[in-house]
Amino acid sequence: MIELAVIIKGFIVGAFMLVPGVSGGTMCMIFGVFDRLITAVSDFFKRPKQSAAFLAQFVLGAGASFLALSGLVTTLNESFHLEVAFFVIGAIIAGIPVIYREAQIKKINIKVIIYGLLGVLLVYLLAQIPKNVFTVTEFNLSGVIIQIIAGVLGALGLVLPGISFSAMLYMMGVYNFIYGSIGDRNFLVLIPFGIGMVLGVLLLTRVLEICMKKYPTPTYMIILGFVIGSIGDIIKELEHRPAGIQWLICLVTFVFGFMCIHLMERFQKINGGEVYDSGK
Repeated sequence: MIELAVIIKGFIVGAFMLVPGVSGGTMCMIFGVFDRLITAVSDFFKRPKQSAAFLAQFVLGAGASFLALSGLVTTLNESFHLEVAFFVIGAIIAGIPVIYREAQIKKINIKVIIYGLLGVLLVYLLAQIPKNVFTVTEFNLSGVIIQIIAGVLGALGLVLPGISFSAMLYMMGVYNFIYGSIGDRNFLVLIPFGIGMVLGVLLLTRVLEICMKKYPTPTYMIILGFVIGSIGDIIKELEHRPAGIQWLICLVTFVFGFMCIHLMERFQKINGGEVYDSGK
């Protein structure tokens, strides 16, 4: 069964992922496909047809976005980096209530707050990983082992909201090797990295699925902390702050990003359904 909404969301998430520093997991959470992605991967061998259909449609949308918008988004980000960053921050903030609702919080207490702060702390600690700790210079035994480890850790950036995949590769020192090999179409040397990433994704998705079903409040509050922490990372990576009239322009793009997500939620609710259907 073709789900046009899934393809469209894949397209939009793909467009956001083209912006450096933006977490794909965060955008999946905001657009209501995170839970279904986790379940589809985790239960792939239990429900191969349903899982494959959903994943194929989402990847189709994201892939089409990469092909159609990569040049435009790259140009916009290079020419209007601050404006794009504020647009993304606005969109992320608008999506925070989505995650909060998934946490099924009946009453705010100290435990709930601690879970959220824990998520922020984990994002901060990941950012403290020494640069180039897993540097790969050539394809040998040590390089293969480093790639597998980097792939497992890199899966964090693919699965967990609030953590940028590209940022994880950069911190580990394999960014140039991975993307350089892709640019040179030298895919064979990336097989160990791919193996590590697949292992990491399978492990993380299974753990996340169990946690989201059995312990929704702590799990989603920690994820909310990840997302809030990602806003700090985006701000930290800005080379300079807005000045003069640029503050007004950035404010406009911030509001535009916020309203895009907010209006999408209103539109889908009006059209009869829960916007962020997780497929539960």
